[in-house]
Amino acid sequence: MRLVANKPTVISETIQGETIIIHLGTGTYYSLEGSGADVWSALESSATAREIAERLEAQYEVEGDVALSAVESVLTDLSTEELVREANGEPVSAAEPAAPVAERQEFMPPKLAKYTDMQDIILLDPVHEVDERGWPYARA
Repeated sequence: MRLVANKPTVISETIQGETIIIHLGTGTYYSLEGSGADVWSALESSATAREIAERLEAQYEVEGDVALSAVESVLTDLSTEELVREANGEPVSAAEPAAPVAERQEFMPPKLAKYTDMQDIILLDPVHEVDERGWPYARA
């Protein structure tokens, strides 16, 4: 199964290896820790869980089964929080296999951290009234 970010309800940004995800419908924000930024990057190219695990195995010191289990766990968390959804017949870009690295890094499993301390502020932000056309079109 191929998953994609649940856009436009979900926005994200990766900065210095950390991916921040905001669910605009709930005002909850999340941090993908460990190898989570790599998982999110692979999801943006519609990779399957197995393809993501293969990318992690090429980049980190981790066995395939361990990587796949970690990926499946974080994908379950992302799905539960409605941050990703199935790519139902949508065109998806083929996931490129990870290029082998000269020296694999220590593996830190991907982990989704959830924060609700700014929900009120995020829900007040007028960005929620933006549609496919972008800002500043008024909603009908």
